[in-house]
Amino acid sequence: MSRGIDGRADGQPSGSSRGWLHTDIRWRRVGRVALIVVVALVGAWIGLLVGGERTEQVGPLIVTSTVTPSLTGDSVVEVPPLGTITLDSHDGPLKLTATIEGIDSDATSGLLNGAASVGNREDVLDDIRSLVIGTYLRAVLVATLGALLATLFVWRSRRLMVICGTTVLALFAVTAGMAALTWNDRALAQPHYSGLLVYVPRVVGTADEVVNDFEKYGDQLARLVDNVSKLSSTITSLPTFEPDPGTVRVLHVSDIHLNPNVWPIMRTIVEQYDVNVVVDTGDIADQGTAAEAQLLDPIGTLGVPYIYVRGNHDSSAIEAAIAANSNAIVLDGEAVEVEGLTFLGSGDPRFTPDKDTADTADDVLLAQGDELARIAETLPEPPDVIAVHDPTVAQALTGSTPLVLAGHVHERRDEMLDDDTELLVQGSTGGAGLRALESEDPTPLTFTVLYFDRETGTLQARDEITLGGLGTSTAEVTRILSDRPPEEGTP
Repeated sequence: MSRGIDGRADGQPSGSSRGWLHTDIRWRRVGRVALIVVVALVGAWIGLLVGGERTEQVGPLIVTSTVTPSLTGDSVVEVPPLGTITLDSHDGPLKLTATIEGIDSDATSGLLNGAASVGNREDVLDDIRSLVIGTYLRAVLVATLGALLATLFVWRSRRLMVICGTTVLALFAVTAGMAALTWNDRALAQPHYSGLLVYVPRVVGTADEVVNDFEKYGDQLARLVDNVSKLSSTITSLPTFEPDPGTVRVLHVSDIHLNPNVWPIMRTIVEQYDVNVVVDTGDIADQGTAAEAQLLDPIGTLGVPYIYVRGNHDSSAIEAAIAANSNAIVLDGEAVEVEGLTFLGSGDPRFTPDKDTADTADDVLLAQGDELARIAETLPEPPDVIAVHDPTVAQALTGSTPLVLAGHVHERRDEMLDDDTELLVQGSTGGAGLRALESEDPTPLTFTVLYFDRETGTLQARDEITLGGLGTSTAEVTRILSDRPPEEGTP
């Protein structure tokens, strides 16, 4: 055998060539494995889309459920034509979607005339548990079958079919583990509703029941099924919403900026949520002129106390026009008790209707906060709520009250100032008023219903209502429970 200059037999690859070949083989193997995984996942995804639906009766409801790929996880309940309820139930690559397709006519007739009910909590939970488990197992089956068929179509190899099927099963096992580890028991108590505003209180349920019976959140699920079944069959004759007498409902609005569309919406919310008090944290006007003051008469038609603090766009004429309404309470350094809650507040010390005028330095606002803190110390008990316009004032109010309400910045914000004081900043209830025309993206209209325990003044929960701005017609409501523990002696 002849050898070359480097001593290798003729035709034998060099060391560098062998290394290149080994690297090439490794990359080919990696690419083949990656291709197998991709084919398996694509087949599983097609399987989910084609055969992942499961239909089952839950109480009187006919529910179709599916499991689909998702970046956020979550569970979604679609209730045509009322809207959609989204629950932050878990994280992971799979989302459970349940759609109310219809109702059993016999069961619903009995439910509406009182001859039947949706069953007790355990019956409803058993139905739901069966639906969820059945949907997941069906998803595993059709996804695995889809992966096997895709592999058979591409390679016609039994060995690769086993590999792909095992890959899909392992993936579902991992996602099930992720869902279990990230499962959120509070999800049902904090739904995000998107749909028609008029149906919100009936679909979401009452905040005080969620808080007081938090450990029994399954009862709320049974109530949800009950509510939805009634609503689905009686759209035009909805059952009356009955508020709990132990809860005070406070509607927080701010920065209306003379938007006339706000008043009918506000009346609807007051009626649908059985609101006891409205708190307005200022900028109800835009220029503060006497002509604008004539547009504030709808306050007197709301039928509930209207607590108001002046904003930096509100003049003394605006303040006087509001005070002229028999149900209005203008706060400017005083404390009042309404519906068992103590409210303290004062108007913004600035008046800046000229939009080119810079805001006064923060020390003026902090001085306002210091004065309110001093007044709070003179009260027998700390006020339940302090209302101001600019959230900067709240920096001086830590420890003076459990809750500060503010506005001004046209953007919602929730901030714990310390362990004892929470700041809730409202967005613009008026959608920035006429200034909304200056922006391509409309400013949403925001309202918040706050739920207080009547005896202790503790904030239990809130519903954040967001309506699409100028030219849109969306409505979203998010229930948020208070993380603050209840006062001693409360349920």
